[in-house]
Amino acid sequence: MRINRFPKMAALQKFRAKRLGYSEEEAEAIGIAEAVKYAIFKRLAHSNRKYHETENQRSKEQFNKLDWNKYSTFKLASFEGKPFVAGRTYSSLDYKREIFNKWGEEIGTKIEQWASKIIESVPEEILQDEQRFFKTVWVPHRDDPIVESEN
Repeated sequence: MRINRFPKMAALQKFRAKRLGYSEEEAEAIGIAEAVKYAIFKRLAHSNRKYHETENQRSKEQFNKLDWNKYSTFKLASFEGKPFVAGRTYSSLDYKREIFNKWGEEIGTKIEQWASKIIESVPEEILQDEQRFFKTVWVPHRDDPIVESEN
């Protein structure tokens, strides 16, 4: 079974957030929001729109309530204290649905073990920098196998 990049990004971002001092629950919410954000980046890669402008446009009635400071390290908006991407907030439950409900407990655990092992050796200055994290952590590991095939 091949694990796609989305749950890998979510797990890496969760453990990045934990290393930066966020609680387990908030780190899971950040993890899934970051994975959604990067999926959006991929779709917008061929357009001239920028993520920040896109978020503000999507959430016109919430625009004045978006906080871009709470999760500034992750370049995420916050709405009512939760990570906000693509017109909605994300929580720990969203993370658990993506990692454990979708992939199962055993594979979800393996995804998290993989991510935790990578993040524990990353210097904090890279964890604090979105672009350096992307280039030095995500790009080299995004296609790592998580579960070996049973052939």
